[in-house]
Amino acid sequence: MHTLSSPGSRPARRVWRVAALGAVLLACSSATWAANKASAKPVPEPLPPDPPLTTTPVIDAKHGRRVYVPDLAISHITDGRIRVLDAASGKFLGMISTAYVGNMALSPKRDEVYVATTHLSRSTRGERADVLEVYGADDLAFKYEVLLPPKRAQALNYRHLVATTANGRYVLVQNATPATSVTVVDLKERKVAAEVPNPGCWGALPAAGHPTRFSSLCGDGTMLTVTLDEQGQPAERQSSGKLFDADQDAWFHNAERVGDRYWYVSFQGKVTELNLGGAVAQVTSTHDLIATKAERAQGWRPGGYQNAAVDPSGRYLVAAMHPKGGEGSHKLPADKLWVMDLRSGKRLPSLPGNMAIALTFSASGERLHVLDGATNTLHVMSWKDGRARPMAKHAAVGETITQLESHD
Repeated sequence: MHTLSSPGSRPARRVWRVAALGAVLLACSSATWAANKASAKPVPEPLPPDPPLTTTPVIDAKHGRRVYVPDLAISHITDGRIRVLDAASGKFLGMISTAYVGNMALSPKRDEVYVATTHLSRSTRGERADVLEVYGADDLAFKYEVLLPPKRAQALNYRHLVATTANGRYVLVQNATPATSVTVVDLKERKVAAEVPNPGCWGALPAAGHPTRFSSLCGDGTMLTVTLDEQGQPAERQSSGKLFDADQDAWFHNAERVGDRYWYVSFQGKVTELNLGGAVAQVTSTHDLIATKAERAQGWRPGGYQNAAVDPSGRYLVAAMHPKGGEGSHKLPADKLWVMDLRSGKRLPSLPGNMAIALTFSASGERLHVLDGATNTLHVMSWKDGRARPMAKHAAVGETITQLESHD
């Protein structure tokens, strides 16, 4: 019988070998640990905590020539935004989220941006919350929101789906369920003041000469005008006579404004100026963009989304035009930009079309902004006395753009 006390036995030899191997491994690991300890760097001090998130820095005054580019972002439609660019240099100045199909407007003083939008509690599903969000125009920072009835119009970016009254107190938001109405938001009280039905009508076009009056274009060819009282409640509503025949020659919804003067362009190129300052809309002038029988035969028609612009003096109109037009061509981009002198009703030399689908003048009247609907390139032109010259070109300013707004 062999025991561990018998050095010559096989079990004993095995035990001693294992013990020797263990001693060698322990010595090696101790040496490695000692070497690592000697060469190890001291542990750095913990980093200080990140500063709290604050508002965006105020946009430098040198970037006063700003343009707002609302982007529906249709390929990721819950993630819309407004890009803010320096119109001259193209410098990206910041961005405002518009979430799901948000529509925007600027305050009369250009110091705030209003966004009517929709949020779902689970991004693409869940409980719906419609809100009017208020942002500062100089830092693009969120200020506050007002909860809206869950019925605002979820539509492409168009002017007059969100608008402000002349006194700046009320924001008007177009609804569609599909029944149409306008929600009146009291910014002073930060609450909804009223809901004004506008059946068969679309948009809110504020008067300039009355603090709380707005009009709405109706499908039967009339214009509804609503006057609010000091509490934002509808006090008076009147409809005009028939202004156009939607079956024969419908009007584009886009309207250009200078004060109480509004200009509409029809599908066949007729320009109608309205005065919306009074209790009832009044036609003040009409012109025809199509000057000759040859142009009519060639099928020249307006097209696009924000497809006409009037300069701040109210003298010149620029329209996005395409040939071979007909039923259903009213959204086609421009082959030419036609310029009309609204005083004389005569056309001036045309401008390159640049595939335009949206146009707007700067509030200063010094620039014309033109959006290329094919490439989303923003063309900026200097403007003076009915003449335009190329000033800048900014590529790919968004994804799904149908509206442009100028800050200055």
